[in-house]
Amino acid sequence: MSRSRRRERIVWLIGVVAMVIVFGWVVPRVAGYAEIWQTLRSLSAGEVVVLLALGLVVLALNGWSAVAALPGLSWWRGTQTGLVGNFLTALFPTGADLAARYAMCRSWGFSTDRTTTAVALSGIGRYLTMLLLPVVGTSAVLITGRGDEHTPLFFALGVTALVLLVGVPWLLLRREDYAHRFAYRLQSVAAALAHRLRRPAPRGVAVRILRTREHLMIGVRQNAPLVVATQIAATGASYGVLLASLRAVGLGRDVLTPSVVLYAYALGTIASLVPLTPGNLGVTELILIGVLGLQSDELNAQLVAASLIFRIFVWLLPIPLGMAAFFWWRRTQSTTPAS
Repeated sequence: MSRSRRRERIVWLIGVVAMVIVFGWVVPRVAGYAEIWQTLRSLSAGEVVVLLALGLVVLALNGWSAVAALPGLSWWRGTQTGLVGNFLTALFPTGADLAARYAMCRSWGFSTDRTTTAVALSGIGRYLTMLLLPVVGTSAVLITGRGDEHTPLFFALGVTALVLLVGVPWLLLRREDYAHRFAYRLQSVAAALAHRLRRPAPRGVAVRILRTREHLMIGVRQNAPLVVATQIAATGASYGVLLASLRAVGLGRDVLTPSVVLYAYALGTIASLVPLTPGNLGVTELILIGVLGLQSDELNAQLVAASLIFRIFVWLLPIPLGMAAFFWWRRTQSTTPAS
């Protein structure tokens, strides 16, 4: 068995063990499953339809984001790449979604450079959205006066991270001398690492990085604003699913304000950048419960039920749809990719 295959299995096993601990030991200490199930059963048909519609809106906006990153891609195919990416990310948190998106776009006739740039642009859009979320969340809490003594510190940390983590890549894109220095230093690191692992050093790392940078600069100038806008819209729709889930179980504005929910959503979404479990299932729920935690056991049962409803329509819904889209693509893909 290869090292990468072994590593994937270890990551998967750790994720399964973590989910068992969360749902077998942690969640029952917060609220009983009988109360949670009773809360879930209390949802009306109208509330389920609204939640389903919001979940589909998230998927549709992700499709538009793919179109924005790769002009010429149809919305239907863009939605397919998003569904397949979500499906693979939910089950296999090892980067398989990027490979699948790349392979799908190549099979539809898009060139290697355009496809690589589009995948990178999508990553940049998500990266910027994730960095903006904690700043927006803490701002909302501060403006509404719902924060505590630590909230201004979290806001300052969020702004600092945004400036640094956006400023450094921007300098690499804007300054050719910095980009060359970074590319050749990375090539040296890759060669040293390959030597330690007793493998042949990869060739042309710096050249490929600089070539990707050139294409990425063109893509950033032309398409980045629309990519970021569609990513923000999709993230806003996902937040709407969480808010609607809380309202559906009876946790109204008097209990949890939209600003506090946004703050909790931002922290939970940031955690998804480091996938500890498939789809971060269990981890995001713990963060939501911890931030939104209420004192009453009955309200805690409603809170856990709302987090599970949110997961159903944001995490679970794309899995069967993504599986169907994946096998549909495999059946209909072109056998002659673009040169």
